[in-house]
Amino acid sequence: MTKIERILAATRFERVDRIPKGEFHLDDGFVAKLLNLNNNVTFKDRVEACELCGLDALAFSSSSSQKDKGKVWDGFKPWREETDFFIFALINGPFQGTAKLFPSFSDYLIAIAKGDPILPSLVAESVANNLELGLNALASGANGIIIADDIAYQGGTFISPTALRNNFFPGLSEQVKGLRIHEAPIFFHADGNLLSVIDDIVSSGVNGLHSLDFSSLTDIASVKTATKNSLCLMGGYDLGWFEKDNRKERALELLAVASKGGGYIFGSSSGILGNDQSVEQVMDVYQFVSNFNI
Repeated sequence: MTKIERILAATRFERVDRIPKGEFHLDDGFVAKLLNLNNNVTFKDRVEACELCGLDALAFSSSSSQKDKGKVWDGFKPWREETDFFIFALINGPFQGTAKLFPSFSDYLIAIAKGDPILPSLVAESVANNLELGLNALASGANGIIIADDIAYQGGTFISPTALRNNFFPGLSEQVKGLRIHEAPIFFHADGNLLSVIDDIVSSGVNGLHSLDFSSLTDIASVKTATKNSLCLMGGYDLGWFEKDNRKERALELLAVASKGGGYIFGSSSGILGNDQSVEQVMDVYQFVSNFNI
C-alpha cells in the first residue's frame, strides 16, 4: 500500500498492511540528531528523517506571513509534489479560532461566562475564516484536514459541555459540512480529557480524532468503545513514555487498545517529535510499531 492508501484505509476501517503512522512535525534538532547533521536541515533531510521513522502522514499549518491567499499553503506543496506522504492541513476550530480574536484567554473565558452578546458574531466570523482556509488547503492539494480546537485539559473541558454545545459545536458541524464538498477525511484535534463531549465530536461529522491525550489507556479504551467504527483514532503515545525502559511495552499496550478493529494511526499525543527527544528511544518505538503484527 502507498502512504496515502494506508491512511485512507485506516480512516475507513479497512484492512491495512501495517499500522499507519503520523506526526504533525519533526523539529529541526531531532532531524539533525537522527541524520548526524552539522548544518541546516534541508527539505531533503526532513523527507529522509520522515522516511526513517516510517511516517505516512504529516500536518502543515498555513503561513500567516503570506498576504496572497493563494500562497498560504505553499509550505506543503513540495511535499505534495515530490513525496507520497499523506498531507493534513491544520486549521482552527470555532473555540480556538474565536479565542484568537480576544486580547487574552482569560478575557475570552470571562466573555463566555458572562454570555457576551458579541460572542455569536465572533464565532461566526471564526467559522467563516476557518472554512475558507480549509477549502483553500484542499484546493491546494491537501489530502485531509485536521481541525485543531484545544477545548480541554487533563481535568476536562475548559468550559462546560453545555456551553460548548450551545456556542461552539454547531460551528464545528458547520465547518465539517462545508468541507464535505471534498471527500477528504477530516480529523478533530484537542489535547486533554474529552470524554464528556465524545458524542458531540462524533455528531459533528468528523472522520477522526487526534491526540488521545488522556491520563490512562483505560480512557483511550473508553473512547475506542464510544467511537467504534465512527472515528479513526490517531496519536496516544505520550512523549514521556519514550524515556521509559518499558517504552515498547507501552506501545504494545496502546496498540492493543487503539488498533483493535482497525481505524488507528500511531503517533505521539503531541504530534511533534521535539529537539529534546532521544533519537534512539524514538526509533526503538517506531521500529517496534513498524514490525507489529496486525
